Amino acid sequence: MRVKIVSYAVLIFIIALIQSTVLGSISVFNVKPNLLLILIVSVALLGSNVEGAVIGFFCGLTQDMLSGRVIGFYALLGLYLGLGVAFINKRLYRENVLVAIFTTFISTIVYEFAVYFFSMFFKGSLDLVFPFKYVILPEAVYNSIVSIVIFLIVLKINHWSEELDRLSRRY
Repeated sequence: MRVKIVSYAVLIFIIALIQSTVLGSISVFNVKPNLLLILIVSVALLGSNVEGAVIGFFCGLTQDMLSGRVIGFYALLGLYLGLGVAFINKRLYRENVLVAIFTTFISTIVYEFAVYFFSMFFKGSLDLVFPFKYVILPEAVYNSIVSIVIFLIVLKINHWSEELDRLSRRY
């Protein structure tokens, strides 16, 4: 379990570093993938409710620190997203890449719609067509494609930590 915690902490740090530096120059249709969101979905699909919620909270907190806005907004969204995806993972074949792609697509739409709604609700303008067509939908497609790589990394970490746990329990 300690190996998994350390692995996820290092992975969050590396993904946050990549998202805040390299991805600025790799935008398609002026949209960048949200790697921390993909990590939340991948861990929540493969782990328990607690793992999904905790990773969601810490990825959201990291995103709060990177964005420089109100601390806690993305942390709560990440927590709820991780909990929601982890809740439905019991009904799915979790180690399938297609399930990860589809879940990332739907989760991105829900997450970005919530971000847009809460950002624009207090300003009074809620034009839903433009952001959905030009921001949310392209980001969902982009995240779905990138999710293949991150999901496979998280899958390897899970198998590796389970193997280490199994070996440490042998007497």
